[in-house]
Amino acid sequence: MQKGIATLEVILAALIIALLMKIAVPNAARLIDRAALDYETKRLYSELRFLQAMNRSAKFNTTGTGLSDVSGEYVSIKFTTEPPSYQVVRGLDLNVTGKPVRETHYLSYGVKFSSPSSSINFDSQGKASITSNHITLTSRLGNTKKISFDSVGRMQGADQ
Repeated sequence: MQKGIATLEVILAALIIALLMKIAVPNAARLIDRAALDYETKRLYSELRFLQAMNRSAKFNTTGTGLSDVSGEYVSIKFTTEPPSYQVVRGLDLNVTGKPVRETHYLSYGVKFSSPSSSINFDSQGKASITSNHITLTSRLGNTKKISFDSVGRMQGADQ
């Protein structure tokens, strides 16, 4: 009757575990990287849709919102590159900090964006005021996704 584990069995088990780890760890890192990029792209897209809807109905009833009379003020999104973040604010003046509509969102897991301007807003027809026709988000491992704008205000997300 055997009372212990043979050295050969321990070495074989260690080799199998090492092989599985060599395959699993990089795949897990890529999976987390892609999930973070997807999350940040969808969140930014959602914020842009919110912004577009708010500016299409720029005049709204302030009862129960806790806001003063803000009729006629547009909502815009302001980008900061260091640390990579954005915030939805009320007001279009880029030199003055607008009144926050939502809290600042800091991009997670090393995701960065390249925005052609420091602020984006939409007019009452839903067309974006942006110097380029896209925003590119880049993950830590170099994967990219774009949110593209066309000439009539439609937005579309795309992988690269």
